[in-house]
Amino acid sequence: MANETAAPEASIAGESAAHACAEQLLEAVPLLMREIRAEMRRSAPAALSVPSFRALIFAHTHPGGSLTELAQHLGVTLPTASVAVDKLAARGLLLTSRSNGGQRRRSLHLSAQGGRVIRRAMEHSIDALALRLQSLPARRLEAMQRDLQNLARLVAPSARQAGPGAART
Repeated sequence: MANETAAPEASIAGESAAHACAEQLLEAVPLLMREIRAEMRRSAPAALSVPSFRALIFAHTHPGGSLTELAQHLGVTLPTASVAVDKLAARGLLLTSRSNGGQRRRSLHLSAQGGRVIRRAMEHSIDALALRLQSLPARRLEAMQRDLQNLARLVAPSARQAGPGAART
């Protein structure tokens, strides 16, 4: 009989722990993303606006993404996104091409120069985060890596189902 009551209690404890963890994620992830964005902007060229930089990141994470998807990602109108893309293309940071989706659909890709800007920003961000994390013991960092890999596996199916415009940077 003791085993019959242990299973429901374990299930309730698991649900409670899952809810507590989800609450912590909802608090921590926006803070972490704010820091990552700040670090990435610090390494971006001074003449690059935050929306333009976010457009480059979008092209990096969604190669071949559309102008419509970019507009949704940035939270702007299609004409505003189009102007931003034209400016980035004129600066040699972004490449656009007409896609098979029709005359008006443009696919977005980073140029080699745009790729260098994003790689430099990512390297800078990784270095800045590593500096903050280096005070943790190696076994804690290894555990954190495993936890983050497991978390990524758990959320990956929903990220794929949500489509290319779902990821936010």
